[in-house]
Amino acid sequence: MSDHLPEGIISEILKRLPVKSVIRCCLVCRSWKSLIESSTHLSRKVQSNNQNDPHFLLVNPPLNWCFWDVGDYINIENPCLYLTESIFPKGERLVVKNFNVVGTCNGLVCFAFDFAYYGCIAVIWNPCIRKYVTLPKRRVSNPKGGSDFNIASYAFGYDSRTKDYKVLRTVSDFGGETEIWSLATGNWKILRAPMPKDFPRHGDNVRYAYVNGAVHWVHHRRRGRRHKAIVDTAIVLFDMASELFREMMMMPEDLRGKHCHISRYMESIGLFTGTDLESFGTIDVDMWVMRDYGAVESWTKLFTIRLEGPQLQPFGFKKNGNEAVFKMSGGRVLTVDLKTKKVGEFAINNEYEYYGFLDCFAESLALLGHVKSF
Repeated sequence: MSDHLPEGIISEILKRLPVKSVIRCCLVCRSWKSLIESSTHLSRKVQSNNQNDPHFLLVNPPLNWCFWDVGDYINIENPCLYLTESIFPKGERLVVKNFNVVGTCNGLVCFAFDFAYYGCIAVIWNPCIRKYVTLPKRRVSNPKGGSDFNIASYAFGYDSRTKDYKVLRTVSDFGGETEIWSLATGNWKILRAPMPKDFPRHGDNVRYAYVNGAVHWVHHRRRGRRHKAIVDTAIVLFDMASELFREMMMMPEDLRGKHCHISRYMESIGLFTGTDLESFGTIDVDMWVMRDYGAVESWTKLFTIRLEGPQLQPFGFKKNGNEAVFKMSGGRVLTVDLKTKKVGEFAINNEYEYYGFLDCFAESLALLGHVKSF
């Protein structure tokens, strides 16, 4: 049948299919496989069509610290797991002491393991099509003589101008250096752009929000002399297209100087703050959102809610912006309805008891043309 259909019509049909159906179409014939793998326009259209299909990516750190025993994603409306396999075959699995889920972007997941003593490993993975890319050795080395902890921070995003995925790596201790990896070139590049003073340190604890082509951090700045310094709070960003840092905006007066958790909120950003978010017991959590991205005056406090611990940690907001999601120690994942303040439990039918990472997730064909798979 494909011999009688113009390529343009075949392409239009494929654009309307779910990602998994498009993958199966690669087996129809060589011409279809070539069309699917080579057409960036087709890939973007399929990705766009799947943006509204609600999924969460869930990552579970196993007790034996086996790095690659992670990576389930579920359909929110029908929460049954349909991916429970390791990224690599058994002969290629890596066993490490710790790992960091950097983030997700357009159906790709970025992992990084970066310790001063053990070295650096970073991977970008598409769990839907089972393709991955291992990043080459970084150019900026960790300081010699450093201790056995993570001193590098990572961020993952997309440059819409060049249609390229990029990984940012910053080493903020001992002078501060920054480098960026590009999927298009496959190489690291050292950036000469100045890093903000007092930039957040230590990758495992640095939270960011990727919104509108830029990575956003909460930035605590010290002003004045050492013993009389005033801590001010702002939001800084790194633009994936220009590859430059800049200060985005000041925080609301009520939040300046406070420790906040930043998260994506629809097409803007949101903030969580409380007395001690990761303490045991009852805590009060304030939730703020920027209604109009980039407009300081649009900061709005949604409400304050009292939640029972232990060790509350905000995961962020659902894609529709109607619910906030929190993680508790012991495995509970709670949701808070932003309109009714009703607290519910996010039910997941699986074998794991604890999730270290949760994010909105959309299936895509990104990395389809790459060789490495599992």
